[in-house]
Amino acid sequence: MSNYIEPRLRRDFGGIVTAFFNFLKGNLKGLINVFVGYNGPFFILFLVSVYFMVTGLIEYFVIQNSTVLGGADATATSLTIGFSAILLLFFIALATIFNYAISSSYMSLYELEKKNNIPKAVVWQKAKSAFWGVFLLGCCAVVMYFIYFIVQIVLAFIPIVGTIVSVVIGLGFNAWISLAIFSYVHNNDKNIIEAFGESWQLLFSGFWKAIGVNFVLGFLVQISLFALQIGPAIIAGVIIFHAVDNSGDFSESTISHILIIAIVTLFCVLIMFLQMISQVINAFVYFNLHEFKHNVYLRGRIEKIGSNA
Repeated sequence: MSNYIEPRLRRDFGGIVTAFFNFLKGNLKGLINVFVGYNGPFFILFLVSVYFMVTGLIEYFVIQNSTVLGGADATATSLTIGFSAILLLFFIALATIFNYAISSSYMSLYELEKKNNIPKAVVWQKAKSAFWGVFLLGCCAVVMYFIYFIVQIVLAFIPIVGTIVSVVIGLGFNAWISLAIFSYVHNNDKNIIEAFGESWQLLFSGFWKAIGVNFVLGFLVQISLFALQIGPAIIAGVIIFHAVDNSGDFSESTISHILIIAIVTLFCVLIMFLQMISQVINAFVYFNLHEFKHNVYLRGRIEKIGSNA
């Protein structure tokens, strides 16, 4: 088993990347146990939402290609698709907040207890006490996203420079929200406003390091996870091609329907796991920036040396 990786060391950009991957070597099993152990209800909700959405799409496709006009059936099917899609997005948003609380609690306990693979029951005890605060923090983030969205629209009209600035602002904004969530979960004495304030100060104390780590590690993690989708995506492509080529046979193929529903649900689950890992990345960023600013770990080591002398 890999040794404990101290997240509070004063590392440079490359050091944070290396520390993160070393951390995963010793804690991937623990993170997966926590993720699978407490996301079961969301997996079921994803599956149900995807089921109604996919079956609605298939039914709508068959109606549109039928020689008999759909009429009210087409309208009802469209409503089913829309309602299912909205529900799916809502469940994904709720699961995102939940997993941010779970992963933040895991990293907080990891730093406090100095050991790998924190038991999921211990993680749950800390996460459930912080969930409603994280939920409110997420609601605040949604309001801020509207402002962020307007800024992105304006930047879209500026060629090249606007695109670069848009990417930088996007990475910075996401890092700020993630740092705020971790600050709130890790520090029991902080409220939401204080968490936003601390994360803002930490972000701009090492802005380029923060967005650089998020960009590089986020890209590598996305490539690794979505590589797992290559096989299922090929299967889905073949099924969709078959649907377009022969809609009559496809509409009656139960196996094809099950495969598509399973693949879409798996995609939603991978998105959740990706968000969980991204919060782990920002926990390392938080500890690094916090140590550079406050020297908590360094002062603790000096005090231990003084007491042993």
